[in-house]
Amino acid sequence: MKENGIRHYSYRSALWRALVIPAAAAIAVPALATDAQATHQRAVTGNVSMRIMDWENFGSNTVCNRGVTFTPVTLTKGSGSTKVRAWCKCGGEIRVEVHFRLAADPNGVVRVTEGLVLFYEEDTENNTDLDGSSAFRNMILFPGASGSRNIHVWNQNENQPDDKADVTLTLRN
Repeated sequence: MKENGIRHYSYRSALWRALVIPAAAAIAVPALATDAQATHQRAVTGNVSMRIMDWENFGSNTVCNRGVTFTPVTLTKGSGSTKVRAWCKCGGEIRVEVHFRLAADPNGVVRVTEGLVLFYEEDTENNTDLDGSSAFRNMILFPGASGSRNIHVWNQNENQPDDKADVTLTLRN
């Protein structure tokens, strides 16, 4: 009788290890969705927030906190890319634009393949005087995941580091 109890305990112990260890490993490693689990399309949502400062050599500087929420972007897995653009204005003189391209691979992983933040500053917010830019890329979002990228851009053409924008791009796959 005692011998049966030991065998029974050993059997449970081995079964416990067989069930727990693979389950823990599966949680720790991001799993890619299979075609049976995922659709052929991915919906990407997100937002961009900006802290823009318009430096003035007279009076106080203008500081603006702006944000844009994206309408969901639908990507078909493995079929090219989609360009997204957002912009915010500040102080009657500055416009900051964020441009990026999204692509989804056959496993549903979404990538920002190229991105650019443009800083325009002149007499109006609708000017075409590009004074600074900052490039970014290689944001990778697994299915169900989100990620953020911080980008700093400033007025490089006029060597004015206090004309600037700090941009945070957050995307969810």
